Amino acid sequence: MGSVLEQLERREAVALARVEELRAEALAVADRLDAARIELSRLVIARRTVVEVLAAPPVRGIDSVAPTALGGPAPGVRGALRDVTVYQRIAAVFASAAGPLRAREVGDALGLGAEAKFTEALRSKLKRLVADGVLIEVEAGLFARVGAGVAG
Repeated sequence: MGSVLEQLERREAVALARVEELRAEALAVADRLDAARIELSRLVIARRTVVEVLAAPPVRGIDSVAPTALGGPAPGVRGALRDVTVYQRIAAVFASAAGPLRAREVGDALGLGAEAKFTEALRSKLKRLVADGVLIEVEAGLFARVGAGVAG
């Protein structure tokens, strides 16, 4: 009888090892599935954003301003197009805003991270737009469109 129990114990150990092996494979597949889902989500968001940008009418007043007036580099300088697009997106946020906004609120609307480095970079762009006469700073750190009828 001892040999039958020993055989069952050996088979049980082999089956347990197989279960653990399959469980590890399943976890690896689940990780790859999660990574693929994240990639798909990013691609869907990118496509939808491009469709929205291409379908949206130009932001009034911002297209007629030269990139250098928007705080970006002169035309032909590396990064000029990217900078104009950033400032257009910022202007679009203010065009749809009901009132003055802080840099963090603009960052949230643009889908930027909440880290200080993003907020500070955005704040400097908002200050450039103030200097260029596109925005006004209602109070320290609170920005609004010029002519938005904000009581300051």
